[in-house]
Amino acid sequence: MARLFFDTSALVERYYEEEGSEVVDGLAESGDEVVITSLSVVETASALRRKQNRGELTADEVDRLLSAFFDEALDEFVILPMDESLSGTALDLVLKDDLRTLDSLQLAAALSLATGTEDPTFVRADRDLVNVAADRGLETRNPESD
Repeated sequence: MARLFFDTSALVERYYEEEGSEVVDGLAESGDEVVITSLSVVETASALRRKQNRGELTADEVDRLLSAFFDEALDEFVILPMDESLSGTALDLVLKDDLRTLDSLQLAAALSLATGTEDPTFVRADRDLVNVAADRGLETRNPESD
């Protein structure tokens, strides 16, 4: 079984129909292990709430989507806690690759799972971050361009 690390951008596509949702659904339902961070829980809730604020979703739709997300995350996903051990790698990613804070933390978490023999596939709907992840040795998938 492979290990898939879903960044929040790809994770949101699982619950809100966007370009790439079909690819994300296929990956999530593939039987492979899906890993998300505790940060992704907060970011996903924030992303869906922002869609409500922009009029793309109603409050009831956000509640339904969050319920589906929480149920699946707790039952099906591995939730990786964010801890201080990721700070050094995240800072390195900021300084060397000009990543934003949350992107650097997510990629640092994915890199922390790399063992050299069974590295996770980094799933992200952002070409620039996918390129940095690939440069750092991770296999990558961009649902919007696959």
